[in-house]
Amino acid sequence: MSDNIIHGFLRSSVADLEHDVDLIGDLLAQGEGHDRKVRLLAYAGYRNARALRVKGRIVRFEESAKPGDSMVQKIAAMLEIYNSEELPGIAVRCEGYGQTAEVLTDHEGYFDFEVAIDQPLPPTTQWESVTLTTPGRTAQQTGFKVPIIAPGTDHNWGIISDIDDTVVETGATEFRRHWRRIVVDRPQDRLAVPGASALYKMIARDHLAPARPFFYVSSSPWNLYGFIAEFMELNAIPHGPMFLKDYGFDRGQFIHKGHDDHKLEAIERVMRFYPEHRFLLIGDNGQRDVTIYAKVVEDFRERVAAVFIRDVDGSCREGPEGKLLDQIDAAGVPTFCGAGFDDAITVVETLKLDRPAEAAKAVLTPSEAKPSA
Repeated sequence: MSDNIIHGFLRSSVADLEHDVDLIGDLLAQGEGHDRKVRLLAYAGYRNARALRVKGRIVRFEESAKPGDSMVQKIAAMLEIYNSEELPGIAVRCEGYGQTAEVLTDHEGYFDFEVAIDQPLPPTTQWESVTLTTPGRTAQQTGFKVPIIAPGTDHNWGIISDIDDTVVETGATEFRRHWRRIVVDRPQDRLAVPGASALYKMIARDHLAPARPFFYVSSSPWNLYGFIAEFMELNAIPHGPMFLKDYGFDRGQFIHKGHDDHKLEAIERVMRFYPEHRFLLIGDNGQRDVTIYAKVVEDFRERVAAVFIRDVDGSCREGPEGKLLDQIDAAGVPTFCGAGFDDAITVVETLKLDRPAEAAKAVLTPSEAKPSA
């Protein structure tokens, strides 16, 4: 899949967010048995040599007014993101890698494919694609190409990253002080965490065609997928499959629950899917990432190349989480902790993660990975 295709997907997914705040893809169909159009929301997928996974959602199509610049208009636009009306029981077809599969959307309007394939991974990380359609329905286009990341066999390592306060500044831990940033600011108004763009660019080399696969895990809702994708595009953050949560304003779902379980399950699912890969875990100490990553290290010690933590409050090496970082160090997994990621670039270079696992482990001792005071 060429850079132009992935760029086209991102542009079609997020460039018109100001006109349609619930946009990710633009496949419209006239629903049989429904009196209005529906929209297919597609999320970037991933594969190994044996299976591909891709997820999305069908919601009822609504025309959205362009949000204005006033506080009330911006809040209304953000609320609209959460107010999607999902459609259950809609048939979705996935075609690619010589296979065809079909599923029905669940009661929340989601569809989730895991399709058996026989396709060796490429020598270098590539964006490939599958085609999603809604059979028997009149669509705006004959098929919607969804990008699928295929990690290369050249490096055998990837990145699993948090999003809030790791990539994008949200102030999630201080909602009362930063409520406007969380509730009102549009993607172009948001700020990247200091050093994040440079660090991720250094690892990826090209944010549209990353040399290594990136996976993002967050407790943000799936409704914000287009919002997050646009922020990444604007800040040259490498795109990659996301693992978000299903909650919103409808049916009382706007409740914070299962944060640890959701993130741990998503991370370990990726690691089990790629048993030959090692992963750099990147997060922050504002929402229990240290606790979650410590559990990942316990379960997959030989598979975690390093743990990088963005210190949001200056307490990274203190208290219970400081002890957990010491435990991770003691397990032979280097850690980094800093207010931003500027200094982490040097640590990545020192880790030499391109080397085989045995060599990489011997390159850097845990104490050497800690930034100087």
